[in-house]
Amino acid sequence: MPRGSPFSRLLREALATPLPLALASACLLATGAAQLGLTWLVKLWMEGAGSNEAGTRSLLFAAGAITGILGATLYVSRLSLATVKETLLFRLRQAAVRRLLSVRVSTVREHASGDILARALSDTWAIGGFVETFLKRIVGDGLVAIGALALMFTINWRLALAACLLVPTVGLLLARLGRTIRAHGAVSQREAGQLSALLEEQLRGLTTIKGYQAERFEAERFARQNDRYRLRALQTERWSAFLLVTVFVATGLALLAGIAWGTRAARLGELSTQGLLAFCLYAAQTVEPLRRLADVHGMLQRSLAAAARVFELIDLLPDERTGGVSFPATPRGELRFEAVRFRHRGDTPLLEGFDLFVPAGQTLALVSTSGGGKSTLAGLLAHHLEAGEGRILVDGLDLKEIRLADLRRAICVVEQDPFIFSGPFVDNVRYGSWDAPRAAVEEAVRLAGLDSLAASLPMGLEEPLAEGGRDLSGGQRQRVALARAVVRDPAILVLDEATGALDGETEERVLGQLAGWLSRRTVLVFAHRLATVSRFGRIVVLDGGRVVGDGTAAELLESCPPFASLFAGQVESAAVLTSQERERP
Repeated sequence: MPRGSPFSRLLREALATPLPLALASACLLATGAAQLGLTWLVKLWMEGAGSNEAGTRSLLFAAGAITGILGATLYVSRLSLATVKETLLFRLRQAAVRRLLSVRVSTVREHASGDILARALSDTWAIGGFVETFLKRIVGDGLVAIGALALMFTINWRLALAACLLVPTVGLLLARLGRTIRAHGAVSQREAGQLSALLEEQLRGLTTIKGYQAERFEAERFARQNDRYRLRALQTERWSAFLLVTVFVATGLALLAGIAWGTRAARLGELSTQGLLAFCLYAAQTVEPLRRLADVHGMLQRSLAAAARVFELIDLLPDERTGGVSFPATPRGELRFEAVRFRHRGDTPLLEGFDLFVPAGQTLALVSTSGGGKSTLAGLLAHHLEAGEGRILVDGLDLKEIRLADLRRAICVVEQDPFIFSGPFVDNVRYGSWDAPRAAVEEAVRLAGLDSLAASLPMGLEEPLAEGGRDLSGGQRQRVALARAVVRDPAILVLDEATGALDGETEERVLGQLAGWLSRRTVLVFAHRLATVSRFGRIVVLDGGRVVGDGTAAELLESCPPFASLFAGQVESAAVLTSQERERP
């Protein structure tokens, strides 16, 4: 989307619907002309055009025709303006969401999710006033005011010239106070975004709030933010009201001055009484649009402030990729990390000179302390993050050179806390692999140990799941994610604590069922349980951002102090349990 001021960008978006816009503009022109025509009929009637029956009939017929035109143009203009407005808001919402889905995960996470929701939804709704304000008030009412001024010149050019001085005066007031209103409106919109972010946070943490009996604290925290928003909104309205009163008083005084001057001209014979009446009516038609413009000017400024926030979202840098190298249809899955360095949040190193080679088709476990860089590695492989230094090679190709679509097709990451989307069970399993045959979905469900769950549901695989999978246990959500990865059929699979919510027996059964499928892929298993990592013939130990151990569990317990320290408690527990088993009669 081209850059520019919020006003110019909104105008370009409105111009993207030329037919409804042209129809609305034509109807607004016709409406203004009809209003001016009715006033002119009053002037003709006052001047005696309706003094006989034929003249009266003509005036009444003309008035009736103009009234009918007014009704038709008002209906069509409102419908056309609504079409322009809703299309504009649709396009902005689409652009905002498309951009959100295209930027890096790390970029999105720099913003509070509630604030993003406020920008994409409530801020776009606030922009709705732009179409009505700009077209209906500025274009429609502005044309009425200009037309009325022109007709005033035909009645008395001196009075009309004096009235023209009112327009730049009001324009100066709108420009000066409008900037202040927009500034306060921008702050008000930010406060609304923070309020939305706070509520979204509280809803996500509701069980923690209740578990720690912090309801009163959170209610007071929301009240403070809510009050800040209220004060900011009132401050914006205060300036809008001041602008309205200032323009109302200025136009009122100017109208009174015009009437006084016109009355004097009528007494001196320079202007007829009928002309004075018509002049006053046209003066009112000039003044009233200016007053309405002042009334809606605050809405326009708030719309522009909201638009600035929406365009900030749309202008986020997309997921930049320069690579155009395509993967073969069946990549081998060889991985190599060469001196990879990554730092997050200041200078704290998560990976520092990380080197690792994983042959195609090998399964290995990677262990470290919490915060040791395992999830960072998963993010780097999926290209949610980008290494500061070093290279990651997939089948000998630099990860940065591979087409993003091919890369994410070849590499799949199963997270510890996977997300379940609202919708049928089957759609969650084949998510992102929509053309997968039913047989492949059913096989994935079986391998992930979900067949008994599916059989127990009233609608089987068609059973709708709640948002976030809140009607499933943590272990069931993890198995749905495992089934999703099986359907995806990647060459490289990363299991980032993907079975952490399963008990030992269930984990053993699920991994056993998946063993044959896993053996045909390159698999990196990130885990914190000794029983899990001991299943694999190769274990890599990560400490201080570097590889400090590489071997079997038995070898590492003897030769790698960080590994032995990490699992010391679990080894002791296992030894005690083994001793107790031997002592049983």
